[in-house]
Amino acid sequence: MPGQSIGGNLSKTWSRKVSKDWDIERLLTDLEARTRKRYRQSTKKDLLLGLLCGYSLKKISKDLHRNNAVVRAGLSYIYRDIETLTEEADNSVRSSNLVYILEKHGYRRGSAPMSVVVSRRIPDNLPAPTYTEFIGREADMKKLLERLSPDHGAHMITVHGIGGVGKTALVLEAARLCLKASCENLAGTPKFDAIIFTSAKQQELIPNSILQRQQGQRNLREIFREIANALEDSTIIQSPPHDQFDRIRQSFSKQRTLLIVDNMETMEDRDEVIEFLYNLPICVKVVITTRERIALLPISLHNLPLDDGLQLIQQQAADKCITLNDEESKLLYDRTGGIPLAIVYAIGQVSSGYSLNLVLERLASATGDVARFCFEQSVQGMKGLSTHKLLMSLAIFPNSPIQAAVAEVAGLTSTPDAFNDGLVRLQQLSLVSLNRETKRYEMLSLTREYALAELAADPEFEKEARRRWVKWYLDFAYSYAGEDWEKWIHYKKLEPEERNLRAVLYWCKDQDHYEEVRDLWLLLNHYANLYAYWDDRLDWLQWLIEQSERRGEWSSLVKIIIRKTWLLIRECSDNSLKEADEMLRRAWVLRDRADLCVQADLAENLARLRIRQKNYEDARSWLNVEQKLVTQANLEEQKHIRHYIPVLYHRAVIFYQEGKYAEAKTLFQEVMQSAEKINWHRVINSARNWLADIAIEQGDRDSAQQLLIQGFTVAEMTHNKRRLARYQRSLARWEKKWGSAEEAHKFAAKAINGFNRLGMTQDAGEMQFLLNSP
Repeated sequence: MPGQSIGGNLSKTWSRKVSKDWDIERLLTDLEARTRKRYRQSTKKDLLLGLLCGYSLKKISKDLHRNNAVVRAGLSYIYRDIETLTEEADNSVRSSNLVYILEKHGYRRGSAPMSVVVSRRIPDNLPAPTYTEFIGREADMKKLLERLSPDHGAHMITVHGIGGVGKTALVLEAARLCLKASCENLAGTPKFDAIIFTSAKQQELIPNSILQRQQGQRNLREIFREIANALEDSTIIQSPPHDQFDRIRQSFSKQRTLLIVDNMETMEDRDEVIEFLYNLPICVKVVITTRERIALLPISLHNLPLDDGLQLIQQQAADKCITLNDEESKLLYDRTGGIPLAIVYAIGQVSSGYSLNLVLERLASATGDVARFCFEQSVQGMKGLSTHKLLMSLAIFPNSPIQAAVAEVAGLTSTPDAFNDGLVRLQQLSLVSLNRETKRYEMLSLTREYALAELAADPEFEKEARRRWVKWYLDFAYSYAGEDWEKWIHYKKLEPEERNLRAVLYWCKDQDHYEEVRDLWLLLNHYANLYAYWDDRLDWLQWLIEQSERRGEWSSLVKIIIRKTWLLIRECSDNSLKEADEMLRRAWVLRDRADLCVQADLAENLARLRIRQKNYEDARSWLNVEQKLVTQANLEEQKHIRHYIPVLYHRAVIFYQEGKYAEAKTLFQEVMQSAEKINWHRVINSARNWLADIAIEQGDRDSAQQLLIQGFTVAEMTHNKRRLARYQRSLARWEKKWGSAEEAHKFAAKAINGFNRLGMTQDAGEMQFLLNSP
């Protein structure tokens, strides 16, 4: 029959694949003898061979031309037969641990059953692994095994982290490595005479719900009972309660023992348990897993890094016969925050038939199973305390904040003890971590979603916390933002706060807090335009224009029009120049609503527009108007210089555009001298760029090179994105004229990229022309 032919061929093919690794003949013989079932000529043989080849259910079904359900049922019978053969517990063998079980009983070539390899059995009660391969945690595993070594002085070791981060999995994997080394007398891994696992875990997260555990060791008496069972020493629990510890000490003192106490935070009599563990003999190594940091040689577990997280996702997907592409895997990693339990849960949900989008949506829910399992137990006990306020306040920041900001938003600046104790507690519970390099407090995405839900459930606190949050960032912007002639040295403080500043802007906009958006944006305008790539700048300015006009705030309207037209002129397309012209004409009608300095800035923009339109005569007229307004303002010397420099600067630009390089050079040198008086470093470097371009036009190779190297270094150091692109343009021109064509193309390409990101389309087009020209 066709089916027999296919099965026969597959049986031969798969036999060849596994024969070099597995003693398949002995395994088949033992299965037939122990279970009294035919294996050599049956479909069961094909299924077993497929499993040993490492094939998935889907692959085996496809190769055998059989329905998944039929194959799944057949595999289930094989697992039960292997349990009968190996005397493993009922329903304990599955695809994830099949290899481990068969290796344990000596069916892998080159190995022998444990009863043959060792002279005595190592007492252990370790649960079978639920995975085919342990992924990641190499550094943590190395550290844990080092501390388990008899050469290390550690007696008690803690592994801590939030729920679901993989504490138990790491410790059990280390214990299995130690068990294997102990049984087979392998070098390089700690060896023990007994390995005992106890757990106070009360819940398990399974794909459909949170399962309440009925068994576990939640107090000292139950731990004693588990130790007695693992050591097969009934005299321990038969002794009076006050004698049981002495019997355990006596038993442990005769052998090297690894004792694991899982989920210490849920122990009913934690102090008694800790006292018991402290007083165990020195030959006992104790490993504690807990959500709370305990100062006992802690190993702190965090989320899996990206590569390990993606590998775990693909492993779990393969085990459950589902396919996720790279984009879906990355999305799942981001949504789970790299928490292993959340990854396993999510893929289990997809395997159960839920769509990936629905699973991702549920992961973000603070009331979902993952969030409740990971955080509910830790957070519920802190309700009403400063710790809870800090957790909710930290969640308001989309990017990790500094300590001062957290204290202000939480309303705890006047109670430093409560603030510090609260932060320590959050770190003990692994809900928050302090980045030692940046001095900022970090929170996993899943933790933040849960904390934001807690915040929403307390509207009074949220209202006050948000108010303090906005005020703190306004004060921050007043201190470090503003015009760069005064505060450019502080701009580097703004970059780490960009996401938080933008979050404040968006929240205030959503709440219709116009005044806060206006004040904050006017402070951030120079930074957003010159030192960052904020691609939504025009949208913000348009919203402010509409809002200020609706409120009749004419002075603010003029200021905002100046800032928007500055961007439109830089863009320099026909449409943007036309829009800028219309807006500036309108603002000029409203000029009397603004002070003389603002009017001068308005005249400057009109001059800048005419220069872009190559109407140099009109541009000079507007510069004369600007100069007159600056004089009329009767400003103190520093501010007078600040507002007079643009007049000189743009007159110099006009001379350059007209090809009058000597006159332009003289004025740019005067600009530099004036700017140095008020430390306006951006303008100094801008003038230096123009002087380098003039030197290129005049054929002064060495002067141009010296100016460009100096100016380019400053632009890189200060992160001025617009000036950096312009220096790259000038360097491309220099290289094209005197240097390397390859270097010219490199600088030109970088300049084009910078101009495009800044929205300076004409500059990008001109640079593209240079790049394409021979």
